[in-house]
Amino acid sequence: MAGSRVIGAASLPLIGCIALIAAAVCQVIAFACANWGYDKTRSLYVGLWRDGNCFKSDHRECYKRDHVEFFAEDWLKAVRGLECLALIFLSFPLVTLPIYMYIALGLYYRCMLGTMALCSLISAVCCLAGVVVYGVQITSMDWDTSWCLYVAIVGAAGAFIAFLVLIVATITKRPEKVRRVEKVRMYTIYADE
Repeated sequence: MAGSRVIGAASLPLIGCIALIAAAVCQVIAFACANWGYDKTRSLYVGLWRDGNCFKSDHRECYKRDHVEFFAEDWLKAVRGLECLALIFLSFPLVTLPIYMYIALGLYYRCMLGTMALCSLISAVCCLAGVVVYGVQITSMDWDTSWCLYVAIVGAAGAFIAFLVLIVATITKRPEKVRRVEKVRMYTIYADE
């Protein structure tokens, strides 16, 4: 029973890292693809950075173009900024946690885990705020939401799950077996027995 608690408490950063990887994959896909909104009447679709048009119903003659114009509407600039912030704040824990798990092994840094949890929460909030603004604006123009919007929501949910796991890892008291450090050497960080 005690051995399973050691494995459970020690593996929380790994579970958080897996949730962050899933969130990052979803965020990058949603960020780059051009299918956030769709107009069925004109066969137009639009994303954050690209738009496209299909002239025929069988999608044989379609084009995509980048539309990083200077005179974009303010709501689109706000959504772009929020989604950029979501990716930036998601990258901090995504890079730091694997290094922490490899180097720190049995050591436990509450401040570092709490900071990574906060970054995950900020990423989830920024992504959801961008999704809400985009969804409200695109439906007010009588367009339909498309699959990238839902992928961004899944990415925000993954970042929020990582936040919850990392908060639990921050609050959880490490088992004595993992916390006990005997003799510090260059190649030994903690003692197993």
